[in-house]
Amino acid sequence: MTPTLRAMRLAPFLFAATLALAPGAGAQRLFRSDTALTITITTNLKQFIAERDSLKLQTFAGVLSYADSGGTTARVPVTLRARGHFRRQARNCQFPPVLLDFKSDSAKRTLLTGLKRLKITTNCRPGNNDYEQYILQEYAVYRAYAALTELNPQTRLARITYRDTLAKVPPITTWAFFSEDIEDLGKRTHKKVMKAEGALFADLEQEPLAVLSVFEYFAGNTDWSVAAQHNIALLVDSSTTKISPVAYDWDWSGAVDARYSFPDQRLPIKRVTDRLYRGLCLTPALFTSTMELFKSKRPLIDGVFAKVPALSPDRVKSMLAYFNDFWKRADDPKSLQKDFAADCQKQGN
Repeated sequence: MTPTLRAMRLAPFLFAATLALAPGAGAQRLFRSDTALTITITTNLKQFIAERDSLKLQTFAGVLSYADSGGTTARVPVTLRARGHFRRQARNCQFPPVLLDFKSDSAKRTLLTGLKRLKITTNCRPGNNDYEQYILQEYAVYRAYAALTELNPQTRLARITYRDTLAKVPPITTWAFFSEDIEDLGKRTHKKVMKAEGALFADLEQEPLAVLSVFEYFAGNTDWSVAAQHNIALLVDSSTTKISPVAYDWDWSGAVDARYSFPDQRLPIKRVTDRLYRGLCLTPALFTSTMELFKSKRPLIDGVFAKVPALSPDRVKSMLAYFNDFWKRADDPKSLQKDFAADCQKQGN
């Protein structure tokens, strides 16, 4: 593609991104530590759980509270709504993922300082230990991704108790994790979020796309698409118009191996634990540099499990075994490079 045609095709993306430099997001106290938080969220829990299949999702007023370092209870007014797709639907889950909105003024001098909204990934079947472990496993995958790139949604593990304002349903206590909203990630990295779909691999910065592509293979995740921005966000650098991809959501990955997950029927794999490379076609130089990065970060990646003490020993063992399968393949770079070349997507996915 000539530069002129490339510029013409990218114009809608860059227009949608708005090329003004984003202001800094300020200090994000919530993500300064990886110690698990103890949080209470109070709202009209009964209605919140009941209405999540609506096409127009209702919002609910609530209060997020926690004990600060001095032992005083901090309270932040928040607005909740259900989010997501598969896990939001009642036929799949009893409790949906949550999106929290809050005003900056009311969040000052609290853990939410510097943020505008937060995603909460929470146990979708409270009381079921397998689903509780899925949350902890997915959190571990997020932490592994963060070891490789700064372009990742920051996360924080939490033990959350959901309480009903009218006491019509009993409290629900579960493991969950907060994840940084993409808009806040953009502000933190001085980038703008692109809303338009249809980007091809050639439109993106190749090095971060290579890292993302190999990580999706590492985690055994095929549930992503750059063109459709499915479990992918695109950030544009307003000074250079460079577009970088960000990955998120790994509950359908082989590393988590949730009982409800399955690969798309159009793919040549039968189980999510079957690895399939669906990313960028790598040049020899890019393959070498990307694999060197992965190998250099292996101690950090293997160390994420020490930060998730509630993850059961058998889950740690299974995830380490799954990751070790990748490391064994990486020890034979010629064979791995050949596998990548056979399955890579020349234009995009």
